[in-house]
Amino acid sequence: MARVVLENVTKKFGENAAVGPLSLEIPDQEFVVLLGPSGCGKSTTLNLIAGLEELDSGHIYFNDELVDDKPPDKRDVAMVFQSYALYPHMNVFDNISFSLKIRKMPAEEIKRRVKDAAELLQIADLVGRRPHQLSGGERQRVALARAIVRNPEVFLLDEPLSNLDAQLRVYMRAELKRLHSELKTTFIYVTHDQVEALTMADRIALLRRGVLQQYDTPDQLYRAPSNTFVASFIGSPPMNFVDCTVTILSGRPHLSTDMFPMDATGLARVMQQDDVGREFILGVRPEDLLISTEPVGENPVQAKVYVVEPLGSETIVDVKLGNSIIKVTSRAESPPAVGDPVWIGFNKKRIHLFDRKTKELVF
Repeated sequence: MARVVLENVTKKFGENAAVGPLSLEIPDQEFVVLLGPSGCGKSTTLNLIAGLEELDSGHIYFNDELVDDKPPDKRDVAMVFQSYALYPHMNVFDNISFSLKIRKMPAEEIKRRVKDAAELLQIADLVGRRPHQLSGGERQRVALARAIVRNPEVFLLDEPLSNLDAQLRVYMRAELKRLHSELKTTFIYVTHDQVEALTMADRIALLRRGVLQQYDTPDQLYRAPSNTFVASFIGSPPMNFVDCTVTILSGRPHLSTDMFPMDATGLARVMQQDDVGREFILGVRPEDLLISTEPVGENPVQAKVYVVEPLGSETIVDVKLGNSIIKVTSRAESPPAVGDPVWIGFNKKRIHLFDRKTKELVF
């Protein structure tokens, strides 16, 4: 088993910085997801860990062993790719056992390992078939089995579910979580899909342009985002943002926007006299707002329904406040219709304040 440590790792392609400087510690046996938009450096980071790309600077350790100069076949990692990368002329058994045969492992040991992996992934009845005779989900399991038989210290998975349909992705997420629990091995998983990250990860490393934005549990990324990028990337629909300024009205601190003033008395621990005039970004998630035909919550604001997005168990209601569109999640059986006047209520315990200049979380 392995603890993986990245210490000030950097990688450039030409003049373009792809990764870093990036420092990250992945504990032994954890399921860690590298998450971020396309081009953020997550796959490059995975390739650096695997040894498929060379570092420009920094160091990578497996446990306490420096592996910077170790080739991929000496790092005891197993990769699972988006494309599955199965040999079309080989049957399932031969695909799974290929790396073991290359290592000249005894035939009986190969059979045992393939049998154990196939049973674990519920593909024991498919070992005689070829890849073209398998569904996408079955091919993905074969790719996973091929990695499992090697008994690696670290599993590296690069968007392995992106080629599957939505229903199969949901099923395979649960299977991967179960697999990690049974194997008790370090998993490092790359995805741009926040749902995959939130449902599977012990911890998430959220990257942007090769730079780590936040490394934390899924719950902490959702409830305490470190900056506006994290807040907007985690959560669907994303967090609403409204520019505001600290003012004093009737002797009480307020967060004044171009749409409404919010009494900030309850936020007194971050509202000091010197903060008058300070510019913030107020952030609130759609599910933390209240919507009603009557005034509700604290600091209710009147608005008008702009768009209604039904999603079955809930409805996303876009309301127009001034020149801004705010998204609100409604679970009412009869949500408001387009054009209806409504009231939006804010719960001060569920709002976030970000510094307007730095975009970093203040409260």
